[in-house]
Amino acid sequence: MMNIIDKFSKQSSWVIFTITFAKFLFGIGLGILLVAYLPDYNWEFYGWGIIILSVLLQIPGVYKLLIKK
Repeated sequence: MMNIIDKFSKQSSWVIFTITFAKFLFGIGLGILLVAYLPDYNWEFYGWGIIILSVLLQIPGVYKLLIKK
């Protein structure tokens, strides 16, 4: 697993930006498709839940980068 992370971190900033932006666009597209195909669900509730989950998942990484030495 560490080998993959090392390879990714050695890439140019343009490659990292492109990969990150592609994942972002995929998420937006998936969200649009879910709303279009499943209109009967409470998407506002699920959207806020996903946002809160993503913030909670980022806490260990932020702690490791900013606080832990």
